[in-house]
Amino acid sequence: MPRYALIAEPDRHRAAALLALAQQEGLEGTTARDGAEAQELVRQRGAPTLLVTDLALPRVDGFALLAWLRGRPDASGTAVMVVTAFDELRVRAWQLKDALGIHALLSRRAGPEAMRDGVRRALAGQLAGSMLMESTGDDEKRRLARIDELELVDAGPPEAELQELVAEVAQAFGVPVALLTLVLGDRQWFKAHVGLPAALAKERGTPRDWAFCHHVVQGREAMVVPDATRHPVFRDNPLVRDGIVGSYAGAPLVTATGDVLGSLCVIDTRPLMLGPEDLAALRELANRVAENLEHTTVPKRPRHVPARVQRAPEPALTEAAALALVREAVSALDVPVLVVAPGRKPFAANAALAELLGLPEDRLSGMAFDSLCQHVANLTADPGGTLRQLDLAAEASRGLHLTLSLERPRPRVVRWVARPFLVPGGVAQLLSLLDLGIGSDLMGTRERLLRQDALTGLDTRRVGEERLAKEIGRCRREGLPVSLVLVDLVELGALNRTRGFDAGDGALRELARRAEALCPPPGFAVRWTGDTFLLALPGADAVVAEAVRQQLHDRPGQPGCVSIAVTVQGEEDPHDTLARARAALARVKPDRNPGPSRD
Repeated sequence: MPRYALIAEPDRHRAAALLALAQQEGLEGTTARDGAEAQELVRQRGAPTLLVTDLALPRVDGFALLAWLRGRPDASGTAVMVVTAFDELRVRAWQLKDALGIHALLSRRAGPEAMRDGVRRALAGQLAGSMLMESTGDDEKRRLARIDELELVDAGPPEAELQELVAEVAQAFGVPVALLTLVLGDRQWFKAHVGLPAALAKERGTPRDWAFCHHVVQGREAMVVPDATRHPVFRDNPLVRDGIVGSYAGAPLVTATGDVLGSLCVIDTRPLMLGPEDLAALRELANRVAENLEHTTVPKRPRHVPARVQRAPEPALTEAAALALVREAVSALDVPVLVVAPGRKPFAANAALAELLGLPEDRLSGMAFDSLCQHVANLTADPGGTLRQLDLAAEASRGLHLTLSLERPRPRVVRWVARPFLVPGGVAQLLSLLDLGIGSDLMGTRERLLRQDALTGLDTRRVGEERLAKEIGRCRREGLPVSLVLVDLVELGALNRTRGFDAGDGALRELARRAEALCPPPGFAVRWTGDTFLLALPGADAVVAEAVRQQLHDRPGQPGCVSIAVTVQGEEDPHDTLARARAALARVKPDRNPGPSRD
């Protein structure tokens, strides 16, 4: 059996921390962001020595992944550790531990030492963990009191704005049902809803023990159930038996005080094939909705709302007609732009994009989207890593920004921006590639230079300090940790002296690219000084930050770097955190003559 660990975990930072624990036990490791990706890795490499998995995985859930794994003849010796935020899923996994071959079963809230002990016990074949519930009565009382305080439950009809929101969510995710729910003491209540059967729409709720959203509230995390009809926890749920819920994905509505009001969720009658980035997009929408619910104080609406003026219906617009209109507009733009139809179908591009990518326009217009991504990746110094980033951008399709360093047809840094828009056939994308060196407006150029480092494309220190203060404030409200990594290219001076400034600039761009890749949103990387970069990791604790820091040094042959990781302590002022980080970095930097450098 290959000696490797497989970490099936949608969150990149958590996956990195778990991977580091496995590597400490002498195992090579790899990660998968959903159950289907984990299955494919096992097919390619054989069953792993250790599998660490969540139970609420996109596409193929953890229960299905374990049942599939135990059906393989080469998996009898695979040790399994389950880590999940959801109490009742963990209880069911405990009941099935013998059938699924689970050796360790831990809560997501377990500390680093407990995680390390779980890995070691699993590898030794010793059972670790328990089926105890973790939710406290005090948390529940405070949560329900917050719902009452905000006066979110009323007898009136659903608000028009929220109804429009859930309708847009359902259309964007391609599902028949979307709900904005509040989880009350004994029931879930639909504050807004679209696509429900008439009886449920009239009742505007269900008993709490039927509610999938109850688990989201209890676990305080997004949850996906790709196929509820086969799920050992949900298959006997009355909503599943009646054919109303075949699959589910929900994200918690978390207030600034850390209380979970309920969930923003999408439901289908068929299996739901949402990926990790779709779940992340749903989580971001839920955060915005929770903020609006908490801070928007609106007088009670009158029961009678005047009817809108009826206008003659406009002719229906087909997907082809909608995209044709966009293509016509795109062709006239000077900015490099392309249009991708729903389902990543062939796209339309303009002459500016063809020139940027060094392709004939006629070839570009007939190229499939995946081929375009491969072509763009081949223009960079790291085609494999860039292709993974572009695949991520294509799957997310909800406003994702990437900075790419192109080596061909000439060196330049470009910004890849994905923006979704609705067409009758689903969600299309408008992608633009902005050359960060272009700009004739002197005022705009000056402001960009103040906010964006021209060499690397990263934020400047000025912007970094602003963003960091905001993220620390947000994480405090949500009860999340925040960590920082500072990395210094200590050999920059020697590199500039012996090989020239072009070589030094190339090393800085490469380090910037790697730093940015280790900081998926809401994280970010900043060029802090001439040879120092800061990686901000909202939501990451000390263990995760240390794993990220170690990944910066994993590439052999790179110029010498030193780095440190620190975690914000309690109510510590952000400036104090930065001062502590700089002092720690100074202590680990070698005492040497730096030679010439360049900001």
